[in-house]
Amino acid sequence: MPDARPGPTGARWSFGRVTLLGDAAHPMFPMGMDGGSQSIIDARALAWCLAKDEEPVAALRRYDQIRREVVNRVVLRNRELGPEEIIARAVECGGALPGPQAALISRDYKRVARFTTEHVNAGASWTVPRSDAGRARVRSR
Repeated sequence: MPDARPGPTGARWSFGRVTLLGDAAHPMFPMGMDGGSQSIIDARALAWCLAKDEEPVAALRRYDQIRREVVNRVVLRNRELGPEEIIARAVECGGALPGPQAALISRDYKRVARFTTEHVNAGASWTVPRSDAGRARVRSR
């Protein structure tokens, strides 16, 4: 399955009131179910941006800025086997990979994908207060 080269610095996913997410924005090799997890994060970030911003076009630009750089790093890392690198190295060794070596590979991948405990706990909440969410629903009618 081919993936797509991440867009150059000036590339974007959003065009006016239309945007891409998931595999439409960033197809990637199926490593560790990352396409699915990145799509879920895309959807969550997009919902947050649309709920927080009065102007849909500005919200889509913010979504693009929040997600594109991170996902591009994940796409490139998946070309190097992503989280599946542990299995590939074990096969090369003819057995289980030593714990510290497997932990190092796992830690590196979590860092790239921003899945580390530190990153997740340090990030701002994407929860939208009910008053903001209600305003977004009313605005869309």
